[in-house]
Amino acid sequence: MSRTAKAKGIVALAVGAAAVVAGVPALAGAATTDSHRAAPPTVTIDFTGTNSASGAANAIGAGFGGTATAKDSTGAQVATVYDQCTKDAVSVDSATAFCTADLVFTNGDQVTFTAVVPIDNPLTAKYPKNFDGVVTGGTGAYKGLTGAVHISNTATAVYQLSWDA
Repeated sequence: MSRTAKAKGIVALAVGAAAVVAGVPALAGAATTDSHRAAPPTVTIDFTGTNSASGAANAIGAGFGGTATAKDSTGAQVATVYDQCTKDAVSVDSATAFCTADLVFTNGDQVTFTAVVPIDNPLTAKYPKNFDGVVTGGTGAYKGLTGAVHISNTATAVYQLSWDA
């Protein structure tokens, strides 16, 4: 009988302590603020004709970059993306590049991310190719954003981005 009463008291104490912590924002943790952060929209970016990948030397450490328009599902431009990549592996039919990108929305808010990008020879590539990147931050509505960006390479130099942020 005393065990039951003691156990109920401990449960009541734990529930009460949790309520006190939840009521104090400084102790509530990052989840409180993260749940109110905006997630970026799904966008499609097309680097066709704007990225200098084909002109970069085919050697490890060779860099390339470009800009592209980011469009939403209706085809409206919602952002411009700027990327800079460095080739980390090169073979006859492909290259692997480490890329950083900054997505600048038309209202000025930004989201940055990095990804290890597999790039196949356009003549032998098979699409879609899916991979993930890491969201490294944001500004405005996306300030402090972290998480993953899911990237689907749907055609040569065309990528669809969606977010776990």
